[in-house]
Amino acid sequence: MKNLIISIALVVVAIIIFAILLIPAIIWGIIISLYKRKAKNGFKELSEWFMTWAISIDQLANVICKDLFNSTLITGNGVEFGNPDETISGVLGKNKRAETLSKIGKGLDWLLEKLDPNHSIKSIEDDE
Repeated sequence: MKNLIISIALVVVAIIIFAILLIPAIIWGIIISLYKRKAKNGFKELSEWFMTWAISIDQLANVICKDLFNSTLITGNGVEFGNPDETISGVLGKNKRAETLSKIGKGLDWLLEKLDPNHSIKSIEDDE
């Protein structure tokens, strides 16, 4: 019970710190990246920084939403969500390849395909 309370407290503290620092961190990151533009790589660096954010958030959502995703996006013995080293898209891709996506999973995959053709298949990391 004590470990559960400590774990919950750490999650709450992490969320509070994240909420407080999010906006200043974004502003600071943009300023630093655009300042580096003088070296002709600021926009590239900014793009890479935001892509890193997207992947990190995707991995976090894969962990936090694992039970919801396992219940709604896959069928039977599909590849399960929840691995902190995988993105939602990568797990979708593995399930698409294994033909274990539910109707909702297929719908999400279809949406991602509209944004980036073959997105889930390209996102697969077989070593994860």
